[in-house]
Amino acid sequence: MNSLIKQVFMVFSIMFLLLIQADRTIVFAENNPLGGNVEDCYPDKCGDEKDKIQVLDNAEKPKSLGIGISEFLKMIFALIFVIAILYFLLKFINKRSQSYQQNRLVQNLGGTPLGGNRSIQIVKVGNRLLILGVGEDVQLLKEITDEQEYENYIKQYDEQLEQSLQPVDMVTKWIKRVNNSTKETNGSSQQPFHMHLKTQLDEIKKERKQTMNKLDHKESNLDE
Repeated sequence: MNSLIKQVFMVFSIMFLLLIQADRTIVFAENNPLGGNVEDCYPDKCGDEKDKIQVLDNAEKPKSLGIGISEFLKMIFALIFVIAILYFLLKFINKRSQSYQQNRLVQNLGGTPLGGNRSIQIVKVGNRLLILGVGEDVQLLKEITDEQEYENYIKQYDEQLEQSLQPVDMVTKWIKRVNNSTKETNGSSQQPFHMHLKTQLDEIKKERKQTMNKLDHKESNLDE
């Protein structure tokens, strides 16, 4: 599912870039200045026509182009349009994913590790809710038979699933992932300097401590 979302995001990003490029493309069209075919161009007329073409080229120079308010507004509306389509598409994927999860015969609602390759898992099998201990083997610890407790587990699982599949939450996770990768890169590049500085400080402290010990030893010898 994550690969599908990445593909959709890439497609809409390409569409947005194409829209921006289309807004900035301006096509100039002008009529043929000769106004006829090749046979109409006699030697005595070609000079006059060349003069006319030169005059037109000098008189009709294209103005400097730039992004104006209208182009900027078009870009904003195009961006909003792409984001809206992406949002509704992710909502559709969210509903499809929820329906798929609900139609599965066996669902893992969650669990917690206990260490030593052991964990406790809550599994829904059909309409039964089981708490299993997973280690070298699988043991049934408890079956949820209370209706209120059963509904609470299912409700909490649905809320967590819906929250994890929210488009805004996906974007937030993606931004956090990018920021974390950037911080890790910066940290890895700065780590050798910090380690070197720490090593130098430790050596200075060690030398100072040795010097103080020597002075104390000399003073004790003088007192004796």
